[in-house]
Amino acid sequence: MLNKVTGWCAVLLSLMAFYPSNMTGGLSCIGFYISLFAMFIGAYASSSGKFIYFNLVFITSLLNVLLVNDGTNVFLLSQHSDLVYVLSMYGIFIVVSVVCFGLLRKETLLAELDAIN
Repeated sequence: MLNKVTGWCAVLLSLMAFYPSNMTGGLSCIGFYISLFAMFIGAYASSSGKFIYFNLVFITSLLNVLLVNDGTNVFLLSQHSDLVYVLSMYGIFIVVSVVCFGLLRKETLLAELDAIN
């Protein structure tokens, strides 16, 4: 029950991150980090084996970073903006995604080992 509530809270938090991400300046950075935090919460909630929470959070965070966020959207790569900032934020997103997928993989392997024993 706790994982279900936590999972839906993570999905709601990732959806709520769209609003500050659409703003200019520092709020877009706050929206970016809110979506990353929601990914960690989604990974925790999906540790019981129901990956639907993390999948929803990952997809909404990916849409947030690539399309909605004012500081990191893909269209900034074609313009002459601060490419170091944009690429570093993409790097942070990739690192957090890999860590979350690694946490899910670890939990899946532990659950399979418990099922065997």
